[in-house]
Amino acid sequence: MKLTIVENAQDQNGARRKLIARIIAAYPGIIKYYAVVRFKIIHLRFLEEIEQYLPASGTILDLGCGFGLFSLYMAACKPHAQLIGVDINPERLRIAAAAAQKLGIRNISYERGDLRDWRPEREIASAYALDIFHHLSVNKGNQLLRDLFACLEPGGRFLLKDIDTTARAMLWFTYLLDALMSPRDHFNYRSSAAWQRQLAETGFAPIYLHYLWDILPYPHILLICDKPLLDADGRG
Repeated sequence: MKLTIVENAQDQNGARRKLIARIIAAYPGIIKYYAVVRFKIIHLRFLEEIEQYLPASGTILDLGCGFGLFSLYMAACKPHAQLIGVDINPERLRIAAAAAQKLGIRNISYERGDLRDWRPEREIASAYALDIFHHLSVNKGNQLLRDLFACLEPGGRFLLKDIDTTARAMLWFTYLLDALMSPRDHFNYRSSAAWQRQLAETGFAPIYLHYLWDILPYPHILLICDKPLLDADGRG
């Protein structure tokens, strides 16, 4: 019995590695090499840990989707959900949509939006943001959290993967990489405690903190944040 479980797990991991390889191959030219780097930074184990907290159906937002790498992965793993990728860069969105078409992934769409001002216009089952919020000012980020909370259906979930400031040496490593990849941005890192306070003030409960350890010195954290269910009187 245990051997079967191990074999099934190995088969599943093999299938998901093949999926990542197919996604990378769907991109043209230099974007393909960028995809390899991104899947090295947020690799299969991280994606599996994030994916397990997303619902099997409903509308799921990928905030700051970029070229669509992770939204394509999630859409393929969640065939009964509808993924929507949001990003400020129309060229990246065009490339993401072309990759989705090439892969035959139909439960996904992309829309342009600047997360400093963009707000969801529909009820959603879930949303996730992978290393995006530290690119926003604290005030803009907090407002986006409030708007996301308002649009989440009761029992909906928001996943925030970002950077913890506690490990200073790891933070500097992350800052240097961010400065290299996004030299025009100003970075607003927060501690895990600060994130938990802000998310609680927004209304999320419960909030679970999960550290994501890697061989590279990134201080990754994953916050799993639920919107409370309504009680019999329609209150949270």
